[in-house]
Amino acid sequence: MKKAQRVGFSFSGLFGRGGAPAATRGWSTEPPTEFELGRMLTALDDRFTALRAFDVFGELDADFLVVGPGGLFLITTRVQGNAKVWVDEDVLWVNGRPTNQVRDARNAADRASARLSAVLGQPVRATPVIAVMNPLSLSFGGDPARRVVTLPADLVTQWLSECSRTLSDDAVADFAAVAEDRATWGSLPSGSRRLARVR
Repeated sequence: MKKAQRVGFSFSGLFGRGGAPAATRGWSTEPPTEFELGRMLTALDDRFTALRAFDVFGELDADFLVVGPGGLFLITTRVQGNAKVWVDEDVLWVNGRPTNQVRDARNAADRASARLSAVLGQPVRATPVIAVMNPLSLSFGGDPARRVVTLPADLVTQWLSECSRTLSDDAVADFAAVAEDRATWGSLPSGSRRLARVR
């Protein structure tokens, strides 16, 4: 495996969409869970809707669907505490071992895109995002434009906030309403017809 640059806490130039956060901070000393990421997403401002996707995307391990000015983002959390993580266009490696996490994230985003496009009657693309929990290191190789966005969990909220605008306020509201409706996902259990909001 070709050695990639150790990025540490600096993400300048690594992401093909939206750029990097203007400022970054160190990773937490204890690995958070997807529930901790949900708590972090509550810091998003009123332009965003963050939905818990555990139920409808359970088989594909997607945790949150976020709708905001920068588009739609399907976020999966991966607990890799104290592990060396390396990412290229197609594979996320953990301590030198390949995983299916990039493939799974893309599959989940493709499924979400297809469902949303069918209901809205127009092409919609959900961007896959992998939030890595407390990695020892996070390094990258290959073409940034072809990689799935992968970053430490504690930088997800800031990165979402700094993505370039691609949707109008009206489009954000329309997309969020459709995404929140369980019928969009073919999931109609007893109880609420809406996905739970974390923001």
